[in-house]
Amino acid sequence: MELNISEKIKEKVKLLPAKPGVYIMHAGDGEVIYVGKAKVLKNRVKSYFDGSQKTVKTYALVSNVDDFEYIITNSELDAFSLESNLIKKYKPHYNILLKDDKSFPYIRINLKERFPRVTVARRPKKDGSLLFGPYVTGIRIGQMMSLIKWAYPVRWCNKNFDDGKVLARPCLHGQMGDCLAPCVFKEKEVEYNKTIRKVINFLNGDTKDIKKQLTEKMNKCSAEMKFEEALEIRNLLEALEIMDSQLITSLTTESNIDVFALCTSEDISDINVMKVRGGKNIGQFNFPLEDEVGEKHELLSSFISSFYQEANDLPREILLEDCMKDSKELLENFIFERFGKKVSILFPVKGIKKQLLDSTLSNAEEYVTNSRDRFIRHKKLTTDALTELCEITGLSKINRIEGYDISNISGTNSVASMVVFENGEPEKSEYRKFKIKTVEGADDFASMYETLSRRVHDLVECKKGFNKRPDLILIDGGLGQLHSAEGAIEAAGMTIPVISLAKQDEEIFVSGSSLPICLEKSNYALRLLQRVRDESHRFAVMFHRNLRGQSMTSFLLEIPGIGKATSQKIWKYFKTKEDIFNAKPEDFTLIDGISEVKALEIYKAIHEKE
Repeated sequence: MELNISEKIKEKVKLLPAKPGVYIMHAGDGEVIYVGKAKVLKNRVKSYFDGSQKTVKTYALVSNVDDFEYIITNSELDAFSLESNLIKKYKPHYNILLKDDKSFPYIRINLKERFPRVTVARRPKKDGSLLFGPYVTGIRIGQMMSLIKWAYPVRWCNKNFDDGKVLARPCLHGQMGDCLAPCVFKEKEVEYNKTIRKVINFLNGDTKDIKKQLTEKMNKCSAEMKFEEALEIRNLLEALEIMDSQLITSLTTESNIDVFALCTSEDISDINVMKVRGGKNIGQFNFPLEDEVGEKHELLSSFISSFYQEANDLPREILLEDCMKDSKELLENFIFERFGKKVSILFPVKGIKKQLLDSTLSNAEEYVTNSRDRFIRHKKLTTDALTELCEITGLSKINRIEGYDISNISGTNSVASMVVFENGEPEKSEYRKFKIKTVEGADDFASMYETLSRRVHDLVECKKGFNKRPDLILIDGGLGQLHSAEGAIEAAGMTIPVISLAKQDEEIFVSGSSLPICLEKSNYALRLLQRVRDESHRFAVMFHRNLRGQSMTSFLLEIPGIGKATSQKIWKYFKTKEDIFNAKPEDFTLIDGISEVKALEIYKAIHEKE
């Protein structure tokens, strides 16, 4: 495959300095699609455009590059740090992004507060609290908290006792003995702190005391014929055994290790991460890579810099493959400079640590092998579907699709939804809601005109949350809805491609033609449009229901033939608005005074325009 490199890029490459720095690659519309760092900018950037053999992923990147810029830094370490920050800022398509943004749960104990509590934290703050975890496999965070609650009488309330005040009487937990109630009995404060120390010992891996406490409580509950409580404690003891079985016997309980391994293939790659805390394997995670570009050591280095966003869970050691040896000093200095903590990077060749590394690599290889079919299907539903959609619409590129829908009931509480799909997948943080303000009655055309007018106005004004330009707008409906949307965009003096998808026959309408485009039901472009359309409909209905639910009684009274008495009967029978919305017509006939005909009328009124 031969690349067509523009003269502009060729000339810029000649002027590159032989210094460390960061390079930023742009697509034709100015979008940042890749950020990289280099020890020598001239050599690294030149390698992309020199005509040498390239991988499929690198070829795809370079073929989309319209321009590039660069920033010179004082050192490779500065370049590495700047690269990490720019990737977070721009989220380029061809860089490694931690798409799986799960926040793993920790157990937190703040020893600075009076009568320290044991709490769950998913995004721990840097406040000096003790953190234990994360708990992701083997034993759940809920089980850990239950173990502590059953075994140790510590407080679970949210009150602040730092002012030194003593309460007059204990709360219900204190009266039942579930808490030592040091807030009332000052002489128990020393005992309370000793109990917290036992909790800390348990969370650090010492399970002897908690097993003893739970066994005694289980036997006591059994003797008192409290069999359900005894069974619950027995289940917790079994969970403890699972936790103990995760202990890697060849490691000390002080061993805190992260292991990274990368397996690459032409279609999909995967980075597997093993976390060892307190000598126990607490979990292994897979992070699949699709279009990310770079050599193996570059991908791992970039991933590690993104993986450690905070210093809350830094290990003492990181285990890596030999290919990362040249990056050892760079990564160690990067972590120390960012977090002020020294982490040792090792390349084991034998022993238990080599076994951990081999296990991590084996997991990555297994994930790649088992995920290939799933990846190919996902690619067809996203990347391939977008390519096909470009051919149908005549657009050169479609990345961001915005879908719109209107929801109302008899013209009341009219709302509109805006959902966003980027790279063929929903981007829920970009979803927006609109309350229709200027339209009276059930006029979908006018409602769509208002919605798109407000959307485009906010885009022109670069209003926060609305400043990203869509590549394509999808409207739920036929030609009428399409023309309303086009009219609003044209009136604002903008040009944004719009298409509509009619639900009845799944026909696609495009600008400039009254004839629909009909695709096979199995067509991936159609299936993508259906996903966007259905999601915009779901989001609009949910918003509409929430608005209606705020005054459900008045809503029921708006239904013809429903008076105050019948409305109250419906409320009394279903109790919640969710149950009313989810009820079937026959469910309403179970209410005294509601016939089958009336039940059907109520059902249709509730679900009109959904």
